[in-house]
Amino acid sequence: MKRISKPFNIVFLLISLLTAFRLNARPLTSVEEIYLHIDRNKYIAGEDIWFSIYTIERETEKLSDRSVIAYVELLNPWNTPVAQSRVQLSAGRGEGSFSIPDSVSSGTYTVRAYTNWMKNFLPYNCYMHNIDIYNPFKGSDFVRKVAPAGSEDIRLINSPNKNDFTVNVRADSIYCRREKVFLNISISNNTLPQAGISEMSISVAPVEVADTCKWMDYLMISDTVPQRYNFENDGHFLSGLIKYRESNMSDSSRFLYMSIQGKVAEFKYARIDTSGRFTFVLPVDNKFRNLILQPEHATNNMSLEIEPSFPWILPASYSFKEPVTDSQLVVLSGLSFNYQAAKIYGTKSKKEAETNDIINQKSRRFYGIPEMEIILDDYIKLPSMQEVFFELVPGVILRSRKSGYEIKITNPLTGMYYDESPLVMVDGVIINDLTVLVDLDPEIVEKVEVVKTPYLIGDLILHGIVNVITRSGDFSDVTMPDYAVILPYRVIDKPSLFTAPDYSVGQTRLTRIPDLRNTLYWNPSVKTNNDGEAEIEFWTSDLPGRYIISILGISGTGEIVSLHKSFTVY
Repeated sequence: MKRISKPFNIVFLLISLLTAFRLNARPLTSVEEIYLHIDRNKYIAGEDIWFSIYTIERETEKLSDRSVIAYVELLNPWNTPVAQSRVQLSAGRGEGSFSIPDSVSSGTYTVRAYTNWMKNFLPYNCYMHNIDIYNPFKGSDFVRKVAPAGSEDIRLINSPNKNDFTVNVRADSIYCRREKVFLNISISNNTLPQAGISEMSISVAPVEVADTCKWMDYLMISDTVPQRYNFENDGHFLSGLIKYRESNMSDSSRFLYMSIQGKVAEFKYARIDTSGRFTFVLPVDNKFRNLILQPEHATNNMSLEIEPSFPWILPASYSFKEPVTDSQLVVLSGLSFNYQAAKIYGTKSKKEAETNDIINQKSRRFYGIPEMEIILDDYIKLPSMQEVFFELVPGVILRSRKSGYEIKITNPLTGMYYDESPLVMVDGVIINDLTVLVDLDPEIVEKVEVVKTPYLIGDLILHGIVNVITRSGDFSDVTMPDYAVILPYRVIDKPSLFTAPDYSVGQTRLTRIPDLRNTLYWNPSVKTNNDGEAEIEFWTSDLPGRYIISILGISGTGEIVSLHKSFTVY
């Protein structure tokens, strides 16, 4: 008998101990749970993984509206993230996709999902599901991932069936190639004509790669664990920590400012707590922003550390190599051929979804309509910004002092200058060093906007606002100081749509371009009508064989749906 080395025994013991807390934890009754429906369980490197998200309130057994963001990761066989995505949730539902990097190795990968509140209980107590990814250009070895005994302590959730809840799926069992499939779904019970409007997702894939998803309970949460992370119910949390390069020094900053470059000024602030932590709340959209963070008072002693939104708290596992068997190779080689053919003929099943630019674009400055708006093209050219303020901006003075430059605004009620300096911006970005403003060439400045009266944002009072807007509006001629952090950021990924051929138009059925879809059909969001019914239609491809229709969902009254139906294409 082959003996296992002592180091392996020690590692395995440590991994087992790490899972002990989870196995002995006491479950809570009022928690948020997350589930994913994935289109299939086997992929080729370079393909797309499609998923639909369900967030459930365990206490009510209905869709949860507590969180507006879901965090979804793809972990390789060594538990290193190779793809990550923040997905918007609306009333407990969301949808998204991963593009698998074409450089990954063949092996077992884990799709992991959680909400911000669930970060309190990682690495377990979140959705985790293993899939196989094959890269035909990375050799014949397949890296298997195995979790330690007990760490996959999950159970199948059975629908309560409070009202004799039933789901019927009607479809033919045999189809030709490129033939339309009509799928009729009806939900009912014995006492009501329907069980509430239901939310469902549907995947259709060959039986060899289909994922027969079921509702699984992954949560065994102890109520003694401190809850550092809160529910993201109003927006996305961007948190971090302020440190000082010299530990015996600090500064008087109580607030951290966030500004976003552009002609339309956006501004937020966060209060710094006694431990140096701060949190901004960002709107949930896919708009790309250059976030610029800097302290209330300028200091080079301060450094900012942004907390990653995907924590490096990973589940325990170990991996080993094994060759791909002949039967597995047949399936994976077929998937690879289909994928390569789709690339050659340009028939990929993914396109970028259209977004409403009107919603994503902010049309108003955070300070509203300025009290003064000086457009420089309306006046003669002036040689310097000091001349611009002196000649064109009444009630605002920009002057030189021994310690540098200062800017003052006259209080329109008293006629006296404010003791406090105003908030000064260039292209919406806060400027603490007024030399930056003084050094601007008036030729590149489009206008100057001024707010003279005190402006209140929460518990922060701004004694006037001066915003200098350049013609480009991109802050390109300004160098940021060391104490500022520029963070390119997008809260959620741009949505994508699954597309499939429609052979009902013209002579499309006769086209000679091969249709070799590895996922025949994917619909992440299906709603039944008030009668508990839904109708779906899609077309078969050129691939003969047996297919599995996988349906996952939840009714309006909390009953869960998990069923599968097969048909054959010849």
